Amino acid sequence: MEEILASIRRIIAEDNDAEKPAEEAAAPPPLHVAEPEPISAPAPVAAMKDDVLELTEVVEDEPEPEPQAPYEPEEPLFQPRRFEMPEDPTEGLVSRATAAASTAAFAAMHSRVRERRDSDVYLGNGAITLEELVRELLRPQLQDWLDRNLPGMVERLVREEIERLARAAK
Repeated sequence: MEEILASIRRIIAEDNDAEKPAEEAAAPPPLHVAEPEPISAPAPVAAMKDDVLELTEVVEDEPEPEPQAPYEPEEPLFQPRRFEMPEDPTEGLVSRATAAASTAAFAAMHSRVRERRDSDVYLGNGAITLEELVRELLRPQLQDWLDRNLPGMVERLVREEIERLARAAK
């Protein structure tokens, strides 16, 4: 193999020398090329056929695992609290005085709603918008404010306008 490579190198070197001019002959020698490693021939197929695995030993199946004892939970580290239910199921979370005050407030609201039904403005009427409801609730307050302030405002504005016209006429 090495002889073949050496002869190939000589032929290549001779061809290069013939083609190169004399001035290039002084060029440095070519780099050393590593020689390829020899290739090993694969093992013959006939040799592989001889390596057949023969099964001669009997292998037994693994035995079934023994059943485990049934699970028994351990005692808890803490005892859960037991809450006692009140004896009187009608007893509420608030005192009797608070319950009475709340009941009175609801009764007062109910009576106001009943009064509003006469004017067709009440909370249960789904056809009324929030704007209409506010307008109806503010109507008495607005009427009271206008009764107190409108006469004075009209008088003042009329006086100011008359004075302006009188000054323009002078």
